[in-house]
Amino acid sequence: MNNIKTKLQEVYIPFLIVSIGTILFYNIFRWTLDIKLGILPLKENLLNFWIPFALPWIPILIWLRRRIRILNVRGKRGNGYFGYQFAMAAAMAVPIIISQNYIEKSSFDLNEISSISKIKELKNEKYFKISSFNIDHNSSLPYVTARTSGRNNDNLNFYLYLACPFEETSSVWYGVEYKKNLSNRINEQRKNSEYRTFLNKSEQEFKTYNFQDVEYFERLGYSDDRDGFIEAIKERNANLNEKEQIILVPKNDVFEERLGNSFPWIFGSFGIGALALLLMVVIPKIDEKELNDFKKNKPLKEDDLKDMIGFLNPMGENKATAILLLLNIIVFLIMTFDGLNIVSPTPKELLEIGGNRRFEVMNGEYWRLFSSMFIHGGLLHLFMNLIGLGLGSSLLENVLGSVKLIVIYVICGILASLASIYWHENTVSVGASGAIFGLYGLILAFTVFKIYPNYMRGMTWMLLGLYAGVSLLFGFLGGIDNAAHFGGLISGFIIGGVLILVNKEQLKKNAS
Repeated sequence: MNNIKTKLQEVYIPFLIVSIGTILFYNIFRWTLDIKLGILPLKENLLNFWIPFALPWIPILIWLRRRIRILNVRGKRGNGYFGYQFAMAAAMAVPIIISQNYIEKSSFDLNEISSISKIKELKNEKYFKISSFNIDHNSSLPYVTARTSGRNNDNLNFYLYLACPFEETSSVWYGVEYKKNLSNRINEQRKNSEYRTFLNKSEQEFKTYNFQDVEYFERLGYSDDRDGFIEAIKERNANLNEKEQIILVPKNDVFEERLGNSFPWIFGSFGIGALALLLMVVIPKIDEKELNDFKKNKPLKEDDLKDMIGFLNPMGENKATAILLLLNIIVFLIMTFDGLNIVSPTPKELLEIGGNRRFEVMNGEYWRLFSSMFIHGGLLHLFMNLIGLGLGSSLLENVLGSVKLIVIYVICGILASLASIYWHENTVSVGASGAIFGLYGLILAFTVFKIYPNYMRGMTWMLLGLYAGVSLLFGFLGGIDNAAHFGGLISGFIIGGVLILVNKEQLKKNAS
């Protein structure tokens, strides 16, 4: 009984307090700064999903992570603790995500107005029922874009946004959207055929579109869909004030039923998560040694988080590795908070922020060869490159030194960018993978010419096969810029060969 009481006091009750505090904090924060004051310049997908998904990890890593260690749940691979952390994060994140849907919809009433011109007087409202309106069908403005999604970008999604002006007023638009999903692994000819089919079918459907078939309108907030409609409007109005444009999308459901069961499910989902955590806390035994260390406020002997933070310390042992990792992470965060889609930015968005393409580079924008190395096409793209960069650079930094590693990384990245625009005429290329493959080219050279000692070469061959080999294979399947990969790999191998010719004995000494 005392063991159960200890587990409840030290693990479960702190979990409940932290969870309730985190859920309340984010909902108050979101409602105040975004819905009430409108001063939170973040897209809806960040506010509704990604921040709620990430936020629980902060209190877990700061307060709860140490407490979980008093439970004897190490597991065969030492990953039992992470399972508990993940369960805690899910128990917090799910009700926060559900509550965002409820808060966003319940905070606004339905405004019944007689004409569309009245909508400009209701700047802070979201839902409208309009008695009478007319659409200038012939003046509709289209914009087509594509995004990839899924693991390894294996899905290709086409979007057609049609901004249709209301006749009674300017800067208010009726939004019509069409979309189509297909595999990104099919060949280019098939993609082009599917694209043309999608446009033709959408055009035919739009000709008979019933603009009056609407129960009420929803005003789009800061989102990818709103960006799509704004791009359509900008095709003919390049100098328009984007903030003044109002995009209304039709809704056909009953307004009073828009909330569904979201409110009870906020509490229901938290209750399910809390009950699951209760069982997870009560069932295992207590690790008496960890409990004593916790009561004495002793730090963890094996602390993965501390090791990871140390690895990212630009003043630590792996300076160059940490600097390169942090640069890629910081640039991605800037991209995300600047409004780019966190999962799959469009080629146009990537090009505008510094992506690499032949036309722009050949017309004097040479800086793109460098900037594109630190830009990524989504969270998964960044994550995979960070793994490859961390593993590759950590094998090279002690051999080359910090300064040489960064210089070679940049040189290989630029040469990979050149290879990309040489091979691809109209492809927007981004990502650190070309520069990373340059590092793996060095590792290949150091392995082939036996710079690494015997006990390391088996590991380097395995790493080359698992990361470089698999990445190149996926590149042949489509959706990945293999030209940059091969450009980086070859340039890295050549640079490695030159370094070996110049200073082989010193490199071998460093590697040992």
